[in-house]
Amino acid sequence: MPRALDVWLPLPVPPLLFLAPVSRAGQEGPVVAGVRVAVPWQGGVRVGVVAQVVEIGAAKALELKEAIAVLDHDPWVLEPARRMIAAQAARAVASPGVALATMLAAGVHDELLHELRRVPGVEPEALGEHGEVLADDAWIDADLVPRDAVTLWREHGLVHERVRASPVLVRVLEPRRGADEALEGKARANQRTALAHLERLGSVASGAELARDADVPESAVRALVTKGYAAYEDVEVPPPPPCWAVAGEGPTLLPPGVWPSGEGRVLVSGGRARDRLAWLLAAATAEIAAGAQVLVLASELAAVALLAPELARVAPTLVVRGDLDARVRESGWREAARGEPLVVVGTYQALSMPLPTLSRVLVWDAASPSYKLPAGTRSVARRDAEVLADAAHAGIAWFDAVATPELRATRPTRTIHERVPSMRLVTSDLRASTTWPLGGDLIRTLKQVAERGRQALLIVPRRGFAAGLACRACGTSVMCPNCDLPLRWHARVERLRCHQCGVERPAPPQCPTCGATGLEPLHGAGTEWVAREVERVVAPLAVHVVDTDHRADLAPLYDGAAGVVVATTAVLRSAPLPNLSLVALTLGDALYAREDFRADEGALRTMLALADLAGDRRPLVLVQTFDPEHALWTALAADDPDAAVVAYADELDARRRRFGYPPAQQWARLQITHRDEATARRAAVALAATLRTAGIDERALLGPAPAGVARLRGRYAQQLFVRAVDDVVLATALEGVDTRPGEGVRVRVDVDPYDVAVWLE
Repeated sequence: MPRALDVWLPLPVPPLLFLAPVSRAGQEGPVVAGVRVAVPWQGGVRVGVVAQVVEIGAAKALELKEAIAVLDHDPWVLEPARRMIAAQAARAVASPGVALATMLAAGVHDELLHELRRVPGVEPEALGEHGEVLADDAWIDADLVPRDAVTLWREHGLVHERVRASPVLVRVLEPRRGADEALEGKARANQRTALAHLERLGSVASGAELARDADVPESAVRALVTKGYAAYEDVEVPPPPPCWAVAGEGPTLLPPGVWPSGEGRVLVSGGRARDRLAWLLAAATAEIAAGAQVLVLASELAAVALLAPELARVAPTLVVRGDLDARVRESGWREAARGEPLVVVGTYQALSMPLPTLSRVLVWDAASPSYKLPAGTRSVARRDAEVLADAAHAGIAWFDAVATPELRATRPTRTIHERVPSMRLVTSDLRASTTWPLGGDLIRTLKQVAERGRQALLIVPRRGFAAGLACRACGTSVMCPNCDLPLRWHARVERLRCHQCGVERPAPPQCPTCGATGLEPLHGAGTEWVAREVERVVAPLAVHVVDTDHRADLAPLYDGAAGVVVATTAVLRSAPLPNLSLVALTLGDALYAREDFRADEGALRTMLALADLAGDRRPLVLVQTFDPEHALWTALAADDPDAAVVAYADELDARRRRFGYPPAQQWARLQITHRDEATARRAAVALAATLRTAGIDERALLGPAPAGVARLRGRYAQQLFVRAVDDVVLATALEGVDTRPGEGVRVRVDVDPYDVAVWLE
């Protein structure tokens, strides 16, 4: 019975069937699942991955196109990664192609060299209008022929095709022949010198480089080229080496106990980051000693930068990052596939790496919201890691400051809890403050920092100067013309900007609603406003701003200089400051005042991360808040913060279960958008009716309702929420959702949503 290849293409299309190519030069045996294949696609060629090899009937075989080439002898994507990709696609109600494009770090997006040659016995005249390009028996670049002609020749079996990765070429200057009588004489001494230098080097990037290195005029080099003693040639650049981590300095961190190697699922929580890192290093060391491979998953590039040098102390460590050159990633891919004991550390795309001897997956900062992918399948990489570990029969361990409900739901067979460090926390009640954005308590403490020559860090909820400008007379804010959001005021450049659509303009001279003059900043202070006020308090102490608009050089502070840093929470990724004596939150309420049922856990994780900003020091943590009795502040200021924090986390877990939030139930968010508000509303109502008709219980369907930001970039949004007891039931409920229902309506599906105010692109 004929066999066909079920191929995933890195496109939003379902799996496609192709016949295996008849000619497989240099390859023997059947095509196996996981290899890459080049297949015809819209007149060109695309690379996909064979998901499985299936048997088909003879009649079906006549309908299928033939794959052009098999690119690998052995699987490029191993079975555990294929199972992870398939599960991700099913959970996200997306095609496996979208999951493949999201997760694969190398191998399917390469530039291809597609070549053609006449089938022996076929005359050029039989090829029609463009047949003359194949007059010889040599292979030619398929780009020299129109795509419709290639398709026609392929369908009639008139040409052979081959595909390989397009070589990376570089033009270099090389010697062609040695010096002879024609180069003798004093007048040609510089030419002889240049040629001798070139022969020693073998090649150089340019004539100018040769002239500089040989200390001769460029005219001497040009003469060598003109006379044929040297020539420029395009040569193939060899593959670069993988990205190996360089071991850090100092002693390796050691945990207070022995890593439980026999346990399949381990949860490590509490303590400082260095305590959890010591356990992670112990886990990696144990697996490497057993001759296995380890995968360490990080949520962000900053975490990769932290982990890689530490891991490199205990084992050879490959780094996988999306910002690496594609050829570097491919070299790392091939190195990992060898199966030698090593550690792979990276962000979500590291999950697809070929690790034939994988024995443990380690998930760092496992509760981080950054594991939620912003595009593609919008999967949660932490969940993908669990699927991969199960498919590879490997152990898995999670590391985080807080044992969140999601981490508790992983069913760990062993938990390791480090005590939560005590914090010198003071709350400052903004309800009694007469100054803004710095309350009296913070002003007095900052003055002490300046007097004693210490360092302080102020964390601010937003960048820019203020949340916007408003009219003193009528209170109207200056709004974005494309979004239902106020334009943010950036006083340093005297511009209003939308942080969503990017529109920018100067401040209007008068209120657009009532015509009054005298616009003033809204109460939501940003980094610029806070920095201005801090400068007035601590002058002449230096004040540094760190956010996405400004990245101040903190080198003087790391050298021990006194100063104040005003930053967003992005500063939490930075190394500890050596003389930090104060950490202040200018508005602590902003940590949990978000449209996200995970906001309280996020606020707790952020506060615990503050302990790592000062190394071994215990700085004063001052929180300005309108709710000083909030349970978060009470827990952190308790006499036994470890017990209080665990109890607070238990309370948050119970609340999630009580309201049916994940992980007690699985949720999906459907975002329906259109440029007309009424059309978006009608489409959302129609979709809700379709889901009810499909059998979704009324209690499992919430909405429709306007999104948290009802209009963004000129489109109005409605939202529906669907909930189910598990992923399978949820995926079944969403199977019939049409993401392009017509009339310009767009429907986006987000399974396992995090911040429900985030706009889905």
